[in-house]
Amino acid sequence: MSEARRPLISESSDLSDLSTTPTLVGYTPPPLSPPSRSRPGYSRLRSDTTGLDGNSPVLHEGDEEGGDVGDTLRRSSGLGIATATAVPIPPGNSSGRRVSIRAIPRIPVGTRSPDSGAPLSSDPLTGGFPKGSSPGSTPDLRRERQSPKDDGDSYEEYRRGGMAAKHRSQASLHSDQYQTYSHSHDTERLRKGGPTPSIRSAYENEFRPREECPTAKEFYQPTFTWLSISILILCLFSTVFSGIFLGIALRGPRYGRKIATDGSLKPYDAIILTSVVAKTIELSFVTSFVAFLGQVLSRRAFMKEQGRGITLAEMSMWRWVVQPGTLITHFEGVRYAGATLLGILALLAALLATLYTPAASALVQPQLKFGDWVDVTLAGRVSASFANPNYVQSLCNTPIQESMDPVYAGSTCLQIEHASQGYHNYQRYLSFWTAVANSGNGTTDLKNRPQGFGLLHENTSITASWIQVVNVPDSSKKFGGRIVNNVSLAMPHSGVFQAARDPRNNIIQPEELDGLGIYSLHASVPSPVMNVLCANMNEEELAPIVYEKWPNHQPVNISWSTLIPGGDRSTTNKTVVDDLFGWRNETGHLPPVFAKIPIDFNTIMNHTSYPWGRDAIYLLGTGDPSLAEKYVLCSMKVSLSPACSTRYNATGSGGTMEAICEDPTDDLAYVHSLSNASVGLTNQDWPNIGFDWANSMSLNTGIVDANASNSRLLTQLILQSPELNKALPSPAEALAVMAGCTLLMSAQDTPFVEFWNYSLPLLETPQTQYFNASIRGQEYASGPASSSSNGFMIILILVFAMNVFIFFYFILHRGLVTDFSEPPNLFSLAVNSPPSHLLAGSCGGGPEGKQYQVNWFVNTEGGHLYMEPGEKAVEVEEGRRSSGISLGAMGLGQKRRTGGLRPASTVGVDVEMDDSPTARMYAKFAKRKSML
Repeated sequence: MSEARRPLISESSDLSDLSTTPTLVGYTPPPLSPPSRSRPGYSRLRSDTTGLDGNSPVLHEGDEEGGDVGDTLRRSSGLGIATATAVPIPPGNSSGRRVSIRAIPRIPVGTRSPDSGAPLSSDPLTGGFPKGSSPGSTPDLRRERQSPKDDGDSYEEYRRGGMAAKHRSQASLHSDQYQTYSHSHDTERLRKGGPTPSIRSAYENEFRPREECPTAKEFYQPTFTWLSISILILCLFSTVFSGIFLGIALRGPRYGRKIATDGSLKPYDAIILTSVVAKTIELSFVTSFVAFLGQVLSRRAFMKEQGRGITLAEMSMWRWVVQPGTLITHFEGVRYAGATLLGILALLAALLATLYTPAASALVQPQLKFGDWVDVTLAGRVSASFANPNYVQSLCNTPIQESMDPVYAGSTCLQIEHASQGYHNYQRYLSFWTAVANSGNGTTDLKNRPQGFGLLHENTSITASWIQVVNVPDSSKKFGGRIVNNVSLAMPHSGVFQAARDPRNNIIQPEELDGLGIYSLHASVPSPVMNVLCANMNEEELAPIVYEKWPNHQPVNISWSTLIPGGDRSTTNKTVVDDLFGWRNETGHLPPVFAKIPIDFNTIMNHTSYPWGRDAIYLLGTGDPSLAEKYVLCSMKVSLSPACSTRYNATGSGGTMEAICEDPTDDLAYVHSLSNASVGLTNQDWPNIGFDWANSMSLNTGIVDANASNSRLLTQLILQSPELNKALPSPAEALAVMAGCTLLMSAQDTPFVEFWNYSLPLLETPQTQYFNASIRGQEYASGPASSSSNGFMIILILVFAMNVFIFFYFILHRGLVTDFSEPPNLFSLAVNSPPSHLLAGSCGGGPEGKQYQVNWFVNTEGGHLYMEPGEKAVEVEEGRRSSGISLGAMGLGQKRRTGGLRPASTVGVDVEMDDSPTARMYAKFAKRKSML
């Protein structure tokens, strides 16, 4: 075995009689190991085994005073023992020192040494090395206790100063340097004449690294081991699933009924599943990155040729990822390692691991989201014509069957429903007006006045729109200054509500999403319109159409319809408002006939009896007698407007529906679906429904002077000037809102066009009609829910990219080395390594300052691995050829010179390695290079 690999401790442990060691004749000592390979931490000095009476060998300085004892030890055989003859000085030694061994005379304690001239101390360590009864390993305790603290000096200045202090310390073997490591003296035993105590330091031991601490397991594990395969599986899992999550987040799929209350996956189950998978990806990512970090650092610790090693700051980087709070509590490590490439990756990994689960929740976890507007063609059921009284009555729920009351059962039920809906809608409308009047925000612009209100199926609020606006001043001026109030109120098509729930349209309803979903449906269908025209008149102008004012009239009562032959409540008499209401004999549109003029604050209707074919019903009311304009005559008729569309918004607790009319930006107005749609056609069936509505609202009670409350309120709204009142609705507005409920009932299960194209007005088998629509609904989907959540996309992208990088790193770097960044492995390595003056003072409170910057390497000796610091500055060449991830592998093949620190034991000396698997593997790793 070469001298470089000679055991630190002799095979023989019996060295008690060193004075009688024979001199080998003709023996030439082999070349000594260079000083850089000296292991003062493992060299062993022998105490005097014979106490104070025996002769023991002693080391003396040569020609020079203050010589380097460390050099002397390094030139010895490593045991602190020399032969009786002087050992020749190797040619390479320029110090000119020689070493000789003399016997130590047995001198009483306290006398002077014949060589040094100094009195001997009572301390056995004074003037020489510690002596014991057995061989032990003595580390280099003579080094100056300096540490590279952050005092403004550069690390290189500290290193040079530390090395000089090291040699000065080795030249001075003063005994008090050993007192720090000695136990308390047993002075009592000395006073009593007892035997000399054996004072042992904790560093005096029989540790022989070659024989006692060879590695039990190789530091390198091949690819096909349980640990290697487990790490690869974790990397593959994290890479694949983080890629899946990234793809889902980018694509943002909509799951429809797959994730629904009755779907294959319930919403809460989908949320839990996503959270669990996201957390698993996060944990596997952290595990993979920490394993990657450990491999990079451990491999770097072997790479002596690169001269970088690893620092304490870098060895703590794994905690940044696992325990991000250490970035604050242990900031020194971040300070010295955070700016490196590996430190940046560790900081990024810590950030990504912290934010990955929130990012997955924001971008991947299914959540209710609105989609874009989608043009669709929807199907609806058609059972009857619009405003068919028989069908509307059949929809009314009543326990009184037709068999019990075949004539009035349906109409009675319908009037009750009209009353409930009409009064409710009217009351809400008036309440809104109260708020407007109290706030003083009233206006005469009909478009900006309170809109009509309605209620469908008790949970859907209806918003009606004022259309075909005719200003009161313009109308009054056109008809000779008469106060004319003409309004048209468009209601949404209630058939859209039924079509939205038709299974054929496959619209996900809120109840399918635990009542949380919302969708909006914009239908291209006509809207029913209630037109109310009111004109102020005096008693003389009303006489042609009031039966009580006719000559030879008879007293009227509630059954006055029998008084006119034929029962037709119309007349050919001329009035001053024929042109206003469109009464013309030639067209068959005759004026109505009222039984009498109602008393003050009462109203009366004309529809007690008249044949089918009329398109309007009429109301006559008398207001406050103190007002100049006391009487008002109103006509009410219904038509379908093609200039409108219907929008329906469904929620879990109900919904809203509104009519959108005369909007130039509305591409779904019915007129765009049917450009030749008819305009202004009145419906002749609605007066039959209006008859029941007016009776239910007590608008005909004036026939018996009943003083109904609704009639009183209505007549108090009569306009007194050719201008709308800013604080009150007009009679026409009030009647339109009051009768709006009839339009909602009349449109149920009716055509989605403005005409009827079936042979029968009532179909036994419902038919299907289609209409254009646009829908935008909520359903469970992935992807960003808002612009703010788009920022999380970078988290998913970076996690996937880092997973791919780590996975290919483990693929390219086959097998694993022992992760020395793990505390158990690091402790096992450090506790079996010699101490270093570069960490002096850190044994109590831990390292500080630039001690975090000291680079460390893993060295080997006889199968034993230990750590040593880099102390010699060298220049190394990086670039073209390196193992694994390198500059060359990255395409950066340029060579560059860079400074580094290598262990002193490896600089400038070719060391013959042991022919063992550990040594061969170590030599292989020592020559590798890496950009990390």
